[in-house]
Amino acid sequence: RGGYGWEDDYGENNLPKQDGVYLEAPGGGGEDLGSVRVNKCFKEFASRRESDEFVRQGRVNINGRTAELGARVRFGDRVTLDGKLVRWEVMALTDSDFEAGEQFTYVKYYKPEGVVCTTDTRIRNNIIDRIGHPDRIFPVGRLDKDSTGLILLTSDGRLPNAVLRSGRKHDKKYTVIVDRPIQPEDVTSLAAGVTITTTAQRDGRSKTITAPTMPCRVRQLSKYELEITLQEGRNRQIRRMLDALGYSVLELHRLEVMGITLSGLREGQCRDLTRHEMTLVNQALAAAASSEATGVDLATEEEEE
Repeated sequence: RGGYGWEDDYGENNLPKQDGVYLEAPGGGGEDLGSVRVNKCFKEFASRRESDEFVRQGRVNINGRTAELGARVRFGDRVTLDGKLVRWEVMALTDSDFEAGEQFTYVKYYKPEGVVCTTDTRIRNNIIDRIGHPDRIFPVGRLDKDSTGLILLTSDGRLPNAVLRSGRKHDKKYTVIVDRPIQPEDVTSLAAGVTITTTAQRDGRSKTITAPTMPCRVRQLSKYELEITLQEGRNRQIRRMLDALGYSVLELHRLEVMGITLSGLREGQCRDLTRHEMTLVNQALAAAASSEATGVDLATEEEEE
């Protein structure tokens, strides 16, 4: 910790890159949503003209590579100025970046099987086109293409950090159906933690991590079905946990994220959060801001899938 801020890393992103840096989509291509120009990363202490000059002078790196004017960054990218990490994610998206009177958007979506959790609208069945929301929103975490259930989407750049980092201790509840009868001892093993290997993005490069999963709550619902509640979100975690014990996942469905459920939604539907659900979001944002203000260092988490 030090310099301009700290490193946040939410794992693999879903937008086109050149040398590890997100670029604006070319004319006629998909739109790069949920990202900002690199010059907005320094708005707390520099004007836009000064920020552009930082880039021209080669003083700015994105994911370890020298930034170019017009480059865009997205949540999880590592930005440095003169080698010092920049706490850009809170700086870059504030009310002043939006049109007058526009507020942050918070919605929930019942994702059907086959929808891809990417903001790259060039990808078929991407979540942005399927929802068709008028605001510029992006998913908070991911579900893989074959999974179904709850996804939160927002225009608020603070929310991924507040929800996804495992140190925040927010529950994510799933049901899973497997290919063979579940053994009682395997339920115990899953709850205690299973060693799995996952791939994460660090500084624009892939890194293989082999480590036990955090303890979680596991309840057997039937001969072939489990309910699993996690507070972390490693890449394809539940599928890998069960694979380590010799099971294949046939269906994976997310029921809940930090107390927000699929209540009021049918498959494929999207709607704004209710007042009660917004209370949960605001509590998460306040807790995240408090831990940052007091210097509490939380373990970073891979982007959920």
